[in-house]
Amino acid sequence: MRFHSLRYVLTALAFAVPAYADGPVLHEYIPPDAADDLRMGATTEDGTMPAAIDTRSGVLPAPSEPRGSSAAGQVAYGGSATPDSIDASYRIDRDTSRPDSVRYDDPFIPAVTPFKRLYAYDGLDEGFELVVHDKQLRLLEVGGEARPDDDQFYGDLYVDIVPGVPVRIPSVGPGARVLVARAEPALRFELQRDGADNWFIVGDTRKRVRLVLELAIPRRAFGSEFGSASWAELARAVPPLPPAARAAATDVLSAIGISQQQPPREAVRALVNYFRTFAPSDDAPHASSGSALYAELALSKKGVCRHRAYAFVVSALSLGVPARLVRNEAHAWVEVSDGLQWHRVDLGGAASHIDYEQHSSEHQHRPPADPYQWPPGAESGEALTAQASGRGPRARSTATAPALAPSGAPASHPAQAPAPSASSLALPPLPGDDSRSSNDVTVSSEEHELRRGARFHVAGIARTERDVCAFSRVDIVLRDKAGANHWLGALATDQNGKYDGRVALPFDLEVGDYAVTASTPSSARCHER
Repeated sequence: MRFHSLRYVLTALAFAVPAYADGPVLHEYIPPDAADDLRMGATTEDGTMPAAIDTRSGVLPAPSEPRGSSAAGQVAYGGSATPDSIDASYRIDRDTSRPDSVRYDDPFIPAVTPFKRLYAYDGLDEGFELVVHDKQLRLLEVGGEARPDDDQFYGDLYVDIVPGVPVRIPSVGPGARVLVARAEPALRFELQRDGADNWFIVGDTRKRVRLVLELAIPRRAFGSEFGSASWAELARAVPPLPPAARAAATDVLSAIGISQQQPPREAVRALVNYFRTFAPSDDAPHASSGSALYAELALSKKGVCRHRAYAFVVSALSLGVPARLVRNEAHAWVEVSDGLQWHRVDLGGAASHIDYEQHSSEHQHRPPADPYQWPPGAESGEALTAQASGRGPRARSTATAPALAPSGAPASHPAQAPAPSASSLALPPLPGDDSRSSNDVTVSSEEHELRRGARFHVAGIARTERDVCAFSRVDIVLRDKAGANHWLGALATDQNGKYDGRVALPFDLEVGDYAVTASTPSSARCHER
């Protein structure tokens, strides 16, 4: 139970009210309210962390009940961890086909699915395996406060502690900080990190514990432009590469037209644009390993998330850009550093379906807008999550129109609204849309109340003149009376072209009338039938 100061005020005042036939009411149950907790600065029962945090996904309560009702239902980190796991390397494989389904666990609130940061590699060895360049473990400090430009999270995970052994645990992103950490049952422990920002916990007792964290991380880590650093400044942070790797990468970079003749920011953008154009392939590469496999993957542009991330990192390190491959059990992506900030960059290539239990009260982290464009038909990690849970990032559409009405509440708090009314609206093509598109997308909702920050249910179907748009992304957008668009999120269609899910209304949305529009990007999946 969290501490609510208001409860105790009400209890004290109850003694002063008149007596009634049934006697005075000494106690009144007040259900937990995260917004009240935040407003009053309430803490969890043990006083170690705030009872609620304000995120762009809503005001969210601290973890209370443990995840998993039994040991059999708990996903635990560590388990078979040994000191060798700290030095783990990553050898790329030759299976470039797209997996049908992957399992995933997300211990963060709001969820960062599918970007839980579990393994990161920032160097390359003689065998063309990605490694951690600086394996020395350093203390991960616990304490401090969230900053105005931070995104905040709770972590709630189980860890199998091995006495004196660093056990790997996940984080939400590069440069995250731990404000509070507690273990249940209590034990002595410390958190550590290596040079690639992999996280570990070291305890003094062999047991499974529940680790509850309060985290903060600069919001720009999830999506912001690469800085204006020079090549000389970046070179100081790039580990040395084996000669064979440098020679192979030089040939690849020359073939794709990227060099240090471009400013670092432009070179990084060109790398992202190139490696996002990869596609899965059932035809395995001819090369088996080493420089030949790297070059074939990079130049043939085939493979899923891990292949494009691997080839990107080898190319970027050779070019002189600090880069990492980051992965978990479901997805892989890259991080690049401009000397001041590590930036998460998704290159796409996710599986067809992600299988996971939602542990975060259906709240998904809402990162900043992607600073890089997606080529037509590309599918991001965010689309993978949208397909699995109905959250989310064109076709023309019919739409419903909700209205946000004034309620006297400040803009940062929910405002009630009347039920949506039906209307129809077509969006102009966005950059990258194919003008040949003749897709039709319907959208409807039966919501009778809308609130800022609340999730808004929409459903519909996407189709072409010939067939349905199966497994395609559907963007949900609000358009106001002035014609400005407010992107709400993305959903994904099933094999029948149907989509059904919820998107969140922005906290800063002005009161007024809006049209809801659904649209799909032009892609081979949606109109080249």
